[in-house]
Amino acid sequence: MADSPQAYKQTIYNMQNKTHTTAVVLIPPETVQPPIQAIRRVHDRNFRRWMPHITLLYPFAESQDFATITPALAKATQQVSPFSIRLAHFDAFKHRRSCTMFLVPEPEDEIVQLHSALLQHLPDYDDTARFAGGFHPHLSVGQFQHRSLHTEQQRLQAEWQPIQCELARLSLIYRSPETDDRFVVAEQFPFQTRS
Repeated sequence: MADSPQAYKQTIYNMQNKTHTTAVVLIPPETVQPPIQAIRRVHDRNFRRWMPHITLLYPFAESQDFATITPALAKATQQVSPFSIRLAHFDAFKHRRSCTMFLVPEPEDEIVQLHSALLQHLPDYDDTARFAGGFHPHLSVGQFQHRSLHTEQQRLQAEWQPIQCELARLSLIYRSPETDDRFVVAEQFPFQTRS
């Protein structure tokens, strides 16, 4: 770790190496995951690779750089209190050849603020903010063809029971060779609890 705050900031700022094998995410509590996983099991080609999550920073730092990065994650999470979200509605991103359907976390304000706090400490990892519409919090549930998207979205929406949950920590995850390249949690960072 760098000796001075200025050297620390310079070390973080100079880290340009990014990988698609790590990410910073919000993971819903396991108690609310079964209905999400029931959809993902059928429709998400990445069901085995990723746990249900809301992506904040991706691609992220190489795992060998975690020791240098984690203080910045800890500082960012101290700017946020635990908050509740509701997963009630489906929406979709349309790509050239397919669509990604997702659950919309509402309200999104706290997640957007957390994302901004992370970027204040880790400005090089801003890939999720570079989309045309900026950062858009979402929890992916599957991939669909353009022609079937509308019908599938209506069906899933009609069957869906909204989920309410509290998010109280940030997770740093990585793809582990020991788990058949599935993502696992490397470290979690609890949000600041205010009295």
